[in-house]
Amino acid sequence: MSKKTNNEINNIIQSVLQDYALTCGVTPFNGKVIITEDMAKSYLDLRSDLVQNGMSDITDIQRYHGLTVQPMVADGTFTILLNKDYIVESMNKQNVDWLGTLVHEAVHVNDFKDYFRIISPDSYDELYDYNQHRIFQYWTEFHARAIGHYFLRKYTLDNFKDAVYIENLLNVELPYQINYMVTEVAATDNADRQMYVVVHFLGRLATWQHLYPDTFNARFIKMLTNSNPWLEELYYSLTKYDTLEDAYLHFTDIKGILDKHFS
Repeated sequence: MSKKTNNEINNIIQSVLQDYALTCGVTPFNGKVIITEDMAKSYLDLRSDLVQNGMSDITDIQRYHGLTVQPMVADGTFTILLNKDYIVESMNKQNVDWLGTLVHEAVHVNDFKDYFRIISPDSYDELYDYNQHRIFQYWTEFHARAIGHYFLRKYTLDNFKDAVYIENLLNVELPYQINYMVTEVAATDNADRQMYVVVHFLGRLATWQHLYPDTFNARFIKMLTNSNPWLEELYYSLTKYDTLEDAYLHFTDIKGILDKHFS
């Protein structure tokens, strides 16, 4: 793959997953990582039943950079699918964007396992019911984006916590992400798609505040969300709790914020 062998790629994957586990104090990833040329075929090989039952739509799956596939049985193995075309493109551009995707999906795996322990469903398949588990879906997307973006910056930038990067962040990256969020939200009436984009933006914001707290302070965040005060309320509801166990107890608060905004 590109100029790296499969063994080199696998070693990189294992090293990054170990770094994520040690840095964040989570259980090391214990599953499969599959680099695939055909995301749809690989998904069907793993969980064709979900597609046949109408529980999972893979129409646009080939455009995904990565995807977490939940096991059929409660004690089964999670699988992370990584799009080979995306990895090759990243390597050809000499960036490590795909490593952020890898961590993003690994965070989803831990979140799903934690959530499963909290609510004790009969199977992971029950979590596909957005009507019942919508707030968790939003929370894990926020959480995965925040941690995935942290590691993306870590592997991209030398001394990534250095203030030297703040100017570019404020003048280039932040305006780009704001414009992307506004454009994507305006392009659809689907509230779940809108919130997917919003929580991904807030996940990045959480990472920036973590890395550069003097710049991304409370006053800055209030100014940033001035035209949409509910975003500030949602942001602090998502960042307030360190664990899913604590956050879960306050999912009704998040739902209340969203009910007010989307009513």
